[in-house]
Amino acid sequence: MSYRDPDFDAISEAEIFNEARDRLDLCLDAESDNRQRAKEAMLFREGIGHWDNDYATTASQDTPELTINLTDALATRVINNIKQQRPRGKAHPVGDGADIEKAELINGIGRHVEYRSEASVAYDTAADCSVTGGWGYCRMISEFVAPDSFDKDLRILPIMNTFTVYFDPSAIMPAGQDARWVLISIKMKRAEYKRQFPRMDNAQWADSGRDTESADWENKEDIRIAEYFRITEKNEKLYLIRGRSGEEFARFKSDMPPDASLAAIGAQIVDERASLRRRVEWFKLNGTRVIDREIIPGTWIPVFRCQGNARDIDGKVRRRGMIEAMMDPQRMVDYGETAKIKRLGLSPQAQWVVAEGQLAGHPEWDDANRASFGVLTYKVVTVQTAQGDVPLPPPVRQQPAQVEAGFAEFVQGMRTNLLAVAGMPNEPGQDMQGQVVSGKAIQKRQGLSDQSHYQYYDNLTLMIAQLWRVMLEWIPHYYNKPGRVQRIIGEDGIPDMKTLNEAVEEEPGIITIKNDMSVGRYDVVMDTGPGYETRREEGAENLINLLQIEALAEIIAKTAPDLVFRSIDHPYMQEIADRLMANNPEGLKKIMAGLSNRARSLVQALANENQQLKQALAQAQQDLKLGLTKAHLDATVKAHDVEESNKTKRLDTMVRSHTALAVEEIKAGGKILDTHVQAGHDARAAERMIEAGETAESSNGKA
Repeated sequence: MSYRDPDFDAISEAEIFNEARDRLDLCLDAESDNRQRAKEAMLFREGIGHWDNDYATTASQDTPELTINLTDALATRVINNIKQQRPRGKAHPVGDGADIEKAELINGIGRHVEYRSEASVAYDTAADCSVTGGWGYCRMISEFVAPDSFDKDLRILPIMNTFTVYFDPSAIMPAGQDARWVLISIKMKRAEYKRQFPRMDNAQWADSGRDTESADWENKEDIRIAEYFRITEKNEKLYLIRGRSGEEFARFKSDMPPDASLAAIGAQIVDERASLRRRVEWFKLNGTRVIDREIIPGTWIPVFRCQGNARDIDGKVRRRGMIEAMMDPQRMVDYGETAKIKRLGLSPQAQWVVAEGQLAGHPEWDDANRASFGVLTYKVVTVQTAQGDVPLPPPVRQQPAQVEAGFAEFVQGMRTNLLAVAGMPNEPGQDMQGQVVSGKAIQKRQGLSDQSHYQYYDNLTLMIAQLWRVMLEWIPHYYNKPGRVQRIIGEDGIPDMKTLNEAVEEEPGIITIKNDMSVGRYDVVMDTGPGYETRREEGAENLINLLQIEALAEIIAKTAPDLVFRSIDHPYMQEIADRLMANNPEGLKKIMAGLSNRARSLVQALANENQQLKQALAQAQQDLKLGLTKAHLDATVKAHDVEESNKTKRLDTMVRSHTALAVEEIKAGGKILDTHVQAGHDARAAERMIEAGETAESSNGKA
């Protein structure tokens, strides 16, 4: 937010106006050559000035002057490539109470400013001007949120006409952060000035007392409207203050609260030193007067330069884009195509050569060049020779004039030169017909083409980085209202609402400021490469590939199923993701963050009740599981006992059966054994009886 200073208010109008006038003349002297060549390049890209009235390249009055405007197509290709990979700024915490969480909040505010400003228009316009003429600009302003509001917001604006900005010629940094002054000025008709600014002074003009130096600012027909930025430095004492909790921060003397206020918050001054305070002053000027003035927050001028190619030659900076070097090759292409058309114009209109009298009585020959006839009849004409009457040959068709091979080679050579100068050699379309070119080869060629123009992309990155640095200085001033509810936008483009500078009583008697925008020091880093949409498509493809791995698929399904659907750009995917988001603790937390306190309390109560029901259900399931397990165990034991009993009975039966069988077998075996024993006994008895009988007979014989 701007503030007033008595010394600043006391600066005289004559001093400001004379200083602005002198610096305007200084810029015109230093940049007049660059401005003239940049204007020619812009016109050339639009197809104006391709024929330069030179005797070698200008066609005669009776021939066409063709303009085959390839420069615009080649420059547009470079710019469109930049649009596909537009760099993005990010705040990183550095110190003085800064932290990562607050940095994310600041990044969300920065994206909000870019969204509401349609900053892509400003970025692309600056890049387009740098590619074409050698440099371009954009700016940032503050404005009220609405006509009935006192809150201010930031807006990034394009500067369509590069030549309305007069930049400090001593600024050598590509983005112009070292500029000490800048003028944004236009000249308009006095009648238009009265219509747009009816309440402004100096709407009248008179000749008396006017010097020639003011002629460029005001004349009878025109009046110049200018915004003049300048940076001043003044000596001021800087204090180091230590808070109650030991935190330290620095304040200039003019920003110091009274000693009583320091004591009330338990802070004290622990050190001091002499320093320089840098401030940005803004003035609004018309023809001869300063009509408004303001001190702007921060230490940099909020006008940002996107540079093309720059060279310091003998102390003078020469700036150019890519069009200037392409002018002569483009003119040669135009000349070659015109010469080829001129050569084709020499083709004879009468395509038949006949002898006099051969077409008498045959009017169809008059249309033979335009119509198709199955038969063409001619009259035979003879001439007298030494050998007698000799008939002349029939009518002969004349072949049209052919373009010599040198013409085609010349034009093709000029096109090749143009592509080489443009930094786009070996384009995919230049391959021979039938030749197969792999996708990797085409990507490599595209990479070579991008490298030839990377300075434009890099300088655009530097410009956006400087814009974000100024934004980081402005945010504490314009977003300092306590309890301000502010929209922030995440990296994925999803908006959220946050309360800034909110007083929160964490403990009884201890109040802290949540999301305090006045605390912290941050720096800017740039995120380059494909935009979020492209990265989301790549992320979706990677997530789908991860789902093919069973272990990872289970983890993703349990922890973040909504992210898989949200990454897919297809109808109803976001709705599915929103439904799944509520089933995830982290997702539910994000949903609740965007609800009102009443709705949040209701959802929290329902969530607690749902959690209790889940716990009760889990306990019941556990009890039921234990009960079923015990019953199953009892049934298993009982069945086992019955089975064992049955087994015992069956075993007893089998034992008895086997025993009876064995007894019977033993009995049968005994009988058989007895029979065998008795038979053996009888046999032995018979043998003894025989032996006894033989003995008796022998004794009787001897006797």
